[in-house]
Parts: sequence; structure tokens; C-alpha cells
Amino acid sequence: MTEQLKSQFTQRIVELQQRIGAIHRDFADGRDSDWSEQAGERENEEVLNALESEAKIEIQHLSNAITRMENGSYGICQKCGEPISEKRLQVQPAAESCIECAD
Repeated sequence: MTEQLKSQFTQRIVELQQRIGAIHRDFADGRDSDWSEQAGERENEEVLNALESEAKIEIQHLSNAITRMENGSYGICQKCGEPISEKRLQVQPAAESCIECAD
């Protein structure tokens, strides 16, 4: 089960890295010379920055989960040391803490 999950996490990391690459390419295209276009582009940049930040955070969570799988601590709360419930892991597979410690 963890090998399949690890594969899914790795695939998701690749997808997120591709998304970040696309964002960087969009930024590299530069700005339009028209002022009204530049205003819209600045709004787009804010959205792209937020998407990039979210992707980086998700990559970190997934990478941490893969490390926990490799060292045998996956499914164990990083705060209290108790097992994380199966239901929580089904909803949030990269969860680092049990529901009680997450609150």
C-alpha cells in the first residue's frame, strides 16, 4: 500500500513541478507595453505567485510523507507519536499529525 501511495505522491510532485515550470515560463514572457494590459498582468502575477507558493508547499508535504514512508514513521503523528487514523489518511494522505494534534 505504501509503495502505491509513494508512487502517487511522486507523480503528483512531478505534476506540481511542471506547473511551477509553466508559471516561470509565463513570467519570463515579460509584460505588454499597454498600461491597461499591464494592470491585468499584475493581477495574473499575483494569482500565479499564489499558485506557485501552494504548489511548493504541497511538494514539501508530499516529500516529507515519502521520507516518513521510507523511515517507517508514516501514519504516526509527528507531535504525539500515536497512530493517525485510517480515515484521516484517506482524506489527507500526507497528514503529519492525528486529528487531535492538528486542531
